[in-house]
Amino acid sequence: MENQLDKEHRETALNVPALSAGTKPSGAADLTRFAAVAAAVDPAALTDRLALRRQELAEDPGDVYDRAAEVARVYARWFGAHALTCPLPGQIASARRKGLPAIGPAVDALLYGELTTGVLMGVQDAEAVDGGLHFDWAARGETFTGFRSTVVCSQDEPVVRDGTAIVASVLRGPDRRTSVTPSSRHLVFTVYDAPGLDGEDFETGVRVLTGLLREAGSVPEVREVAL
Repeated sequence: MENQLDKEHRETALNVPALSAGTKPSGAADLTRFAAVAAAVDPAALTDRLALRRQELAEDPGDVYDRAAEVARVYARWFGAHALTCPLPGQIASARRKGLPAIGPAVDALLYGELTTGVLMGVQDAEAVDGGLHFDWAARGETFTGFRSTVVCSQDEPVVRDGTAIVASVLRGPDRRTSVTPSSRHLVFTVYDAPGLDGEDFETGVRVLTGLLREAGSVPEVREVAL
């Protein structure tokens, strides 16, 4: 019998966005790479796998949260230099006390990747992405419709665009147009660098995310571009 994931592969081809990057402005943040992981997911299978991962962490977290918190401090210093608060340290501390949250499969997969590695990530509905994803630096005052309100970018703020508009600011979060919903089946996760981040930590973030998706029966495709 055809399973749900096979059916969705047949009915709608997965949009695996090509990656590109603009020219880094002089004095912009020292970022070196940008990655995306696209996958068609079976929400039930991903939910089941996440439940198992949460249980395993609750029984034996080892040094997972210690290491994640250390990595997250690299992002926190960068955010702080822009008078912004990085959400990762607080979210990791909460996960250590209460366990990983259970919101919905796409968001839960994102949070699992972030909170067990400390690496900043994002997720968009791949079917809502117009063409490829372009890592770029915003002009002062450039805006996009954020998840909760209009986002006004600062000069040289690192952003990700598709063929229509900005889909995310690395420092301020995602847009509304390409945001995931409970019905999202084709996902594209983004993995963000930070000034001073160790390359091995970045690779760990990509590896943990792709491993989770594979365990849930997906076949993730990873793309990366140098900045």
